[in-house]
Amino acid sequence: MDFVPDLAVDAPLWLALLTVGVNAAVGSLRASKEEARQWDIVGLTTFGLLMGLGGGFIRDFLIGNLPVESLRTPWYLVTVLGVILFVLVLGNVISRARLLVALLNALALGLFAITGTAYALREGLPVISSVFVGVVSAVGGGVLVSVMKDEVPGILLTSAPNALVALLVSVVYATVHVWDSRLAGVAAIVVAIATYGLARVLGIRTRRAVDASALLLTRTRSKR
Repeated sequence: MDFVPDLAVDAPLWLALLTVGVNAAVGSLRASKEEARQWDIVGLTTFGLLMGLGGGFIRDFLIGNLPVESLRTPWYLVTVLGVILFVLVLGNVISRARLLVALLNALALGLFAITGTAYALREGLPVISSVFVGVVSAVGGGVLVSVMKDEVPGILLTSAPNALVALLVSVVYATVHVWDSRLAGVAAIVVAIATYGLARVLGIRTRRAVDASALLLTRTRSKR
C-alpha cells in the first residue's frame, strides 16, 4: 500500500489543518451558541484555540515532543484564527450543516487518536501507554474547554461514546500497526467514521456506572 500516505507520520498538511480547524469550529460554536453565559471575543477565541490545539498540546507534552508541533509552523494558529472569524460570520450556517459537521468531527477524532498513538509508539512507549496517549489526544481539547467553562466534561457522564470511539480507534491503529503502519491509519479512520456515525444514528450512549452493567459500555436508543 505504498500509494497510501501514512496518516500517522506523513499526513498531508491540509488534512492536519482540517482536523485542527474542525475542532476549533466546534469549540468556537460552543461559546457563540451558549445562552447562559455571554462569552466575548476573548472567550470565543480561547475555546477555539483550546479545542483546536489542546489535544495536540497534551499529546506532545506527554511524549516530550517540545516545542509542540502546532507551534513550529504558523499555519496551525492561522487556521484556528481563520476558523474563529468564519464562525463569527457564518456560525448559524455551520450549525445547520449537521451531517457535514458530524463527518468532520469523526475524522478529527480519529486523526487525533491515530497521531497520538503513533507518536507514542514511535517514542518507544508500551502499547497500552500509547493507546492512552491516543485517547487523551482525541478528547483532551474538549475536556480543556469544559474545564474553562466550569462544566463537567461530557465524557465523564452518560453521553455519546466519543472517548470509547477514540479508544477503539487507538486500539485498532496499534494492532494493525504491527503489520503495516499505512494500512493501520486507513483502518483506524474507517473505524472512527463508522463507529461515530453508528453511535449518532442509533443514539448509542454510555451507561450510568451503578453496577456491573456499566461494563457493557453502551446502550441503544431508537431515534424517532
